[in-house]
Amino acid sequence: MTAEISDLQKKRAYNQIWNAAANYGFLPDFRFYTPEGKADVYWNTIIGLARRHYDYDQLKKLFRGLEQEEEAGEYENLVWLGLENALVARERDMRPVLPEMQKAYARQFLERFGKNGTEDDRFFEFLALAHYRRVLGLEQKASRYDRNLLDELEFSPELDTEELVREIRRLLEKWFRIRAEEKRHEHRLPNLPFLPHSEKRKRGDGKLRRFGTGLAEHPHPTDGGDELPQDWIERKSGLTEEELRAFMAEKFGRSLLNEKQMAELEKKLCSGNHKNCRLHITKGGAAEMHIRNAFEALQKEREEAQIAHNRAVFHQNEASNRIAIQKLTEKIQNSVLLYLWPYTVRSESGELEGGRIWRALNLDDRNVFRRTENADAGDVSVDILLDASTSQKGRLESISGQAFCIAEALTRCRIPCRVMSFCSMTGYTVLRIFRDYHEETKNSSIFEYVSNGCNRDGLAVRTVHHLMNESSCEHRLLIVLSDVKPQDIVRFRERADEEYLPYEQDYGIRDTAFEVRRARADGIAVICVFTGDDDDLPAARTVYGRDFARIRSIDQLADTVGLLIQNQIKII
Repeated sequence: MTAEISDLQKKRAYNQIWNAAANYGFLPDFRFYTPEGKADVYWNTIIGLARRHYDYDQLKKLFRGLEQEEEAGEYENLVWLGLENALVARERDMRPVLPEMQKAYARQFLERFGKNGTEDDRFFEFLALAHYRRVLGLEQKASRYDRNLLDELEFSPELDTEELVREIRRLLEKWFRIRAEEKRHEHRLPNLPFLPHSEKRKRGDGKLRRFGTGLAEHPHPTDGGDELPQDWIERKSGLTEEELRAFMAEKFGRSLLNEKQMAELEKKLCSGNHKNCRLHITKGGAAEMHIRNAFEALQKEREEAQIAHNRAVFHQNEASNRIAIQKLTEKIQNSVLLYLWPYTVRSESGELEGGRIWRALNLDDRNVFRRTENADAGDVSVDILLDASTSQKGRLESISGQAFCIAEALTRCRIPCRVMSFCSMTGYTVLRIFRDYHEETKNSSIFEYVSNGCNRDGLAVRTVHHLMNESSCEHRLLIVLSDVKPQDIVRFRERADEEYLPYEQDYGIRDTAFEVRRARADGIAVICVFTGDDDDLPAARTVYGRDFARIRSIDQLADTVGLLIQNQIKII
């Protein structure tokens, strides 16, 4: 990907858009370039024609509505395919060269993505492949679902703006159950078509992003609003609260709490920075997923493939993993022996202390015996929390393997252990429990760890803090495996007279750090096994202080995690 675009190419991109729009009186909000950094005449022509033939303010509102969806980039991708269809057909007679430009672009797209699949194996890139094969008159190699969806994307060139927007909204609601309605409170920078989820733009970020076979640029930020309706989640998704809860149960598994219990828990935890959020706590697998379309079917298939991959990678390296488990087990056991040392208590049985017999005779004190006891390792419980947001994609097999090794070592030391993952979707923070404290035979369920949606780290830590307070153990330890990149679609404000802030970057990090400090103040030791990139190390230090470490290979696990656990056992 080209890092920078020359001023000359930027001016050419403007001119291409203005020429197609037949209007030089606006500043384009999209610019497109080839992989070599040259202005992409085909896509700049398409965006210019969208300005020429449609009321662009209405289209902009549509895109702003899509910005608030979890899979915003994919839905915008779909809309752009439909706009391309309509605009090429509309200009066919006026610009006979445009269909040939489309075919040339189609050949480029198939050359890049058609042989070995797409770079990210994304659903809408499969659709784009089928779309461009259709443009070239080739066999589409698409499912009946994809063909039917593409048929509906063949928008008539006769549609005016209102009719076109209405048709797009109908398609999105029919196939994906979303309503692309703009909310003043939740504007983000638009996601570019064909843009991977992990590359979504941050507020004010003007960097280049991948678009189709080339690059795209958003020169201008979008302003945010300051109002957040109470029914924001339901309005955003187009579903009632009951329907949303049913969807969460279908996708992630039935809730462990009934409706009344969940309402009480949300009233307690979903407040302050997490107002208007929801919770879903599950053990997974209890509800049968109702597959509504091929997109959901593909996601389900990928999750099953990831679970199989997690297990396969662990078994491929089973020898080194077993060594790591054994070494970590020994380190934890040695720590317990060293720091949970024996102590003497007086009791009604044991070794008689002659100098205290008088107390039994004169004071009726029966505690005249001495007995040596060991500190009980069972008085310590450990919770392991895995960040399951899409930013962890590409690390899932590594993280699940590390979590399994830690849980297995704790199990061998007979220390109660609970393993959970967290992610957020459509305003819900989802906690999936893989194994609970006394489910010693269920460590293998950790390999069911997959990624979904965003991550509201602060609410996840707050919820786990609440759950850990229900433990009967006096000493509690929380181990978080995370890249420390909080990001969620539900905004928050720190004071009633301030505007709503995006839950990401500094704001999300600050909230997460606050929740970690609250847990520590309540007697919970919190440590982090950092799974992210070098750029996010400062965030890890801000949130966890010195109590975090990075594991680059399984060989480091025993020493690194063992030391972290040992340091916490010291202060018990």
